[in-house]
Amino acid sequence: MKIKIPKNLAPLARAFRHANVEAYAVGGLVRNALLKLPPSDIDVCSRLTPAEIEELMPGQAVRVVPKAAEMGTVELHFNDVRVEHTTFRSESYASGGAHRPERVAFGTNLDEDARRRDFTVNAMYADLHTGEVTDPTGGIEDLNKRILRATSDDPDEIMRSDALRVLRLVRFACELGFAIDEGTWLAAKRSAAQLCDIAPERRREELVKILLCDARYVQLGNDEQRSPLRALRLMDELDVWDSLVPEFRLARGMAQRPDHHRYDVLEHSFHVCAETPPEEALRLAGLLHDVGKPDCVHETGRFYAHDKYSEKIARRILSDLRFPNRTISEVSALVGGHMYDIQNQAKPETLRTRFSEWGRERTMNQIFLREADIRGCGYNTNYVAGRWRTLFREMLLDGTPFSEKELKITGKELMAASGLPEGKALGQLKHELYLHCVKNPQDNTPFRLKALAKRRKR
Repeated sequence: MKIKIPKNLAPLARAFRHANVEAYAVGGLVRNALLKLPPSDIDVCSRLTPAEIEELMPGQAVRVVPKAAEMGTVELHFNDVRVEHTTFRSESYASGGAHRPERVAFGTNLDEDARRRDFTVNAMYADLHTGEVTDPTGGIEDLNKRILRATSDDPDEIMRSDALRVLRLVRFACELGFAIDEGTWLAAKRSAAQLCDIAPERRREELVKILLCDARYVQLGNDEQRSPLRALRLMDELDVWDSLVPEFRLARGMAQRPDHHRYDVLEHSFHVCAETPPEEALRLAGLLHDVGKPDCVHETGRFYAHDKYSEKIARRILSDLRFPNRTISEVSALVGGHMYDIQNQAKPETLRTRFSEWGRERTMNQIFLREADIRGCGYNTNYVAGRWRTLFREMLLDGTPFSEKELKITGKELMAASGLPEGKALGQLKHELYLHCVKNPQDNTPFRLKALAKRRKR
């Protein structure tokens, strides 16, 4: 069996051929080629050590970038392509699952290298020169069966060596729509507690990929096997939330008003997350929007103001997982605002002001989250926030400013019209004009703004 090696890897293939060294593409590139999917990460391997790679490549117009030489890994950069090269190796681990082997031994053959990898469908190798596929662990058969199975006869060893593979198991299953081998599943469940030993950044990266699993290969279509809802439920069955969102322990089984909610707090959170569009901030906000309900009930005896509890807890969770500050602010703001105007009774002028304060992007996301929250209750599954959507559309069409910078008057023009010098009073006037134009967008013209400023002067 052969695959077509991407043309952009030709310079690398030539470099290895020049050195008379067999080299192989491995992992996602081979798996996806056999599934007729776009290439995943480009990983290659050979018997060459990092030092030998550094000696070989410069003469072949390939730049070598050190990455983890002790693990046999370097990056190869050429023609805007980045490839990770790893020396054939075997390794052994202590208990803990933190993905730091006690011993690494560089090898010379594929069989030894394959046994250290995670799943059989990721342990297939394609010759960089010919595309011929070598399959030491039975990945082709598992690919045809659409099943994920550990490369070793001892799946506990595979999971124990890097507990992040517990999350990777869920991700691949839900990106590809594959089933999971029972022995591999049980081994993952036994190793789930070791996820706490994994660096927060690595847990964060896998969590985001899991939440966006349905967007990874859109050409596969939408079905239950490729849904974030399946992924979240698998994660719950594996008991991984202690390493990601510990508060979910109390959300599991927490009942809600049956006339409003078909699900408990945890299952509702899963549904809301899955109902949002496949964007990182929205999926995270959907997942965490009710995370404060257990604490809120414990402290107050009711769910009222749970949005404020959830905002605070979401910020802490995202910080613990080392999310960027921008993501933390964006997600926690969405969580904190998800109960605004829940009775749908705010006046249009009030909504205009709030939407303008939120800005265009957050307003749209807040609408998406509101709709997902209602659908995630299990009853109004076709709910659309019609009033919010209609008003927001009007604001986009009528030229409503969404910041003071969008007022159609310069600072100099405002000073001339109002007679005010630059300072606090001028800033207050600009803000008043901004709020006026949010409610009266037809006045956001240079002529009208100057007239309003002159009236203030009088």
